[in-house]
Amino acid sequence: MEWLSLAVFVVVAIAAACQMFSGIGFSLVCSPLLVLTLGRDAGLRTVLIMSILLNALLLVQSRRHVRWGDALRLLVPASVIIIPTALIVDRLRTPILTAVAGVVILIATVLVIVGRPAPWLDGNVGALAVGAASGVFTVLAASGGPPVALFATQRRWKPEVAMGTLQAFFLPLNIITVAILGPPQGDLSVLAWAAGGLALGTVAASFFTRRLAPLARPITLSLA
Repeated sequence: MEWLSLAVFVVVAIAAACQMFSGIGFSLVCSPLLVLTLGRDAGLRTVLIMSILLNALLLVQSRRHVRWGDALRLLVPASVIIIPTALIVDRLRTPILTAVAGVVILIATVLVIVGRPAPWLDGNVGALAVGAASGVFTVLAASGGPPVALFATQRRWKPEVAMGTLQAFFLPLNIITVAILGPPQGDLSVLAWAAGGLALGTVAASFFTRRLAPLARPITLSLA
């Protein structure tokens, strides 16, 4: 159990640092590695709970820049799609789910890397589609960030606006997802190690943000 706890600690610390450096990457980096070490169910729930803590922290820091209307427009379709997605997931076997989660992570990473303009995202249909996709990605792999990251890029939001608005969207979404999927079961000490890694990663990142920021995005996507 010691090596497993240490692995969780290190993985969460690295993922949290990536998020602080580049504004993306916590779930992209954290989810596949925790699913590998803890199993799909425990890994997914651990990522979601750590994401809630990180979302709350970043939202407090960037609350003045939040576009609450846009956050709500994304949240409604995402919340609606979670329940049918979770019901479908319950009918699938764990190996299939693990494979699907891996594919979702790869697709999400490619979407962020490509980042091509998508004019259809400008309208209400775009917000509906992005919110729904993010909800599905969150249930499958705890990684709903890439669709809304593309949405923010298409709308040319400033970094501080994107940071604040996305936290206002993901905080309630992740809470709803955990409520539907259920809390973690088994040895809860893993959550304590994960929380320790989260604290270390966020604090350490604050000292090196300026120096490593230009390299953070390619490093994060490479890890994902």
